[in-house]
Amino acid sequence: MSRNAARALVETLRRHDVDRVFCVPGESYIAVLDTLFDVPEIEVVTCRHEGGAGFMAVADAKVTGRAGTCFVSRGPGATNAAIAVHTADQDAVPLVLFVGQVERKDLGRRAFQEVDYRKTFSDMAKWVEQVHDADKLPEAAARAYAIAGSGTPGPVVVVLPEDMLEEPTEAQAEAPRSQGPVAPATQDIAALADRLASAERPVLIAGGGAGAPAARRALLAAAEAWALPVATSFKRQDLFPNGHPNFAGHLGYGIPAALGDALREADLVLAVGTRLGDVTTQGYTLPTPGQTLVHVYSDADQFGRNFRVDAGIVADAEPFLDALAAHNAPPAPAGRGDWLARLHQVHAKLAEWQPLAADDGVDFGHVVHAMSRQLADDAIVTMDAGNFSSWCHRHFRFEPSHLLVGCVTGAMGLGVPAAVAAALRHPGRQVVGLIGDGGMLMTGAELATAVQTGARVRLIIANNGAFGTIRTHQEKKYPERVISTGLANPDFAAMAEAYGAVGLKVERPEEAEPALAQALAADGPAVIDVRTSLEHISAYASISGLRSQ
Repeated sequence: MSRNAARALVETLRRHDVDRVFCVPGESYIAVLDTLFDVPEIEVVTCRHEGGAGFMAVADAKVTGRAGTCFVSRGPGATNAAIAVHTADQDAVPLVLFVGQVERKDLGRRAFQEVDYRKTFSDMAKWVEQVHDADKLPEAAARAYAIAGSGTPGPVVVVLPEDMLEEPTEAQAEAPRSQGPVAPATQDIAALADRLASAERPVLIAGGGAGAPAARRALLAAAEAWALPVATSFKRQDLFPNGHPNFAGHLGYGIPAALGDALREADLVLAVGTRLGDVTTQGYTLPTPGQTLVHVYSDADQFGRNFRVDAGIVADAEPFLDALAAHNAPPAPAGRGDWLARLHQVHAKLAEWQPLAADDGVDFGHVVHAMSRQLADDAIVTMDAGNFSSWCHRHFRFEPSHLLVGCVTGAMGLGVPAAVAAALRHPGRQVVGLIGDGGMLMTGAELATAVQTGARVRLIIANNGAFGTIRTHQEKKYPERVISTGLANPDFAAMAEAYGAVGLKVERPEEAEPALAQALAADGPAVIDVRTSLEHISAYASISGLRSQ
């Protein structure tokens, strides 16, 4: 069997423990597909759209903590996958996107489907390389995985001219480059301990860097040892037990004023594993100029980018939290218990749910209440972008044993592909995807991928016939001037049946519990079409209330 560059690339993937790639097949990298035919150790998941394939690779990275891998063809394939590159950048997720390219003799001639990917992805990817020399392809692939996972994780794009992949090579597969965890300096922990010992009202903001199971355990240990309230960053509500007395809430979009006002009274903010983006910081208003900020992150380039930093500690979240928990903590200052109780009470009051009467559909809180009663302690919840997610963030009590896979970038379309990727990675765990009707018709075709692969996903569609988030903004700024946000939807339950999945409907509140139970018991994919209320447009607002303001 001849050995070409495509085979050298696949051998390098194996050395990097890549066991699954997501793709839409294309002729520009067909030599790689042919090589994968002989490598059953790497599962090839064929998707129905490059956006879905890219989202699956992003979700796979979120679930495993390792770089996701995606292959797409040139031109339309690559531009379809751009949404995943942007998401990986904004979410700090390691992703390697391999893109087929025109033959080298045609480069620069505006050949069929040619794109200059160094220009196209320069503002989204950490690194873009077009490989011209077959002998250098294994080295380029190894460098791509190293860059994707180092510093601030993110996307890397490797461009593969079609003829280069077919070229013979003697180049050997490249081994992974060592990337051990970054531990904090002893003096940094000691200095922080002095600050914490004197702080009356500290708060710890935990981000995605603390997502690994060991880091979650270390976070809980550090919070208990130092009597620290913990608020989680956007879409990271699963990092800390929500019922714990030290839990101070989730910093998502438009948190109620009571929570924001309370957190602004902190005298020390310890940010761990988060870049402190605009949503988590509520539009760059938290921390306030008067609060002391200690920022802990694996990449020093993030310090001072948006906030003045009193101390920056270059470290990964897990070793930092382990070191903090192990450092002898003095007795908490007087009043710390009251501070903890006050912050947790704000969260607890917001988390209370009382069913609302709705003449135009079901209060989506009924579905989240059913999830709270029926989901296992290790269930995985994937979440598309949209107002419907507010019910889950507000009323579902996450534990660190749960896994929440959401989209920090706010891109619609993650929900279905993420559920498929998570179910393939953990076939023995419950995987529930929450999706709006808008997002379902963006990437819902990946339900076919779930059926084809046997991924046991349970998709719950909040169907209120509207792009709800944009409708909320319309009602806030231009009340009663509704344009472009209404949707005419198909029968999603019937659509699911046509795909070969179980299709269910929830049209009354009392149907939520049995529908979820039936979906969870299904042998294959299941879809629940929930006719949700448009009047109750989010867990915090109604259309009539917005108009009255």
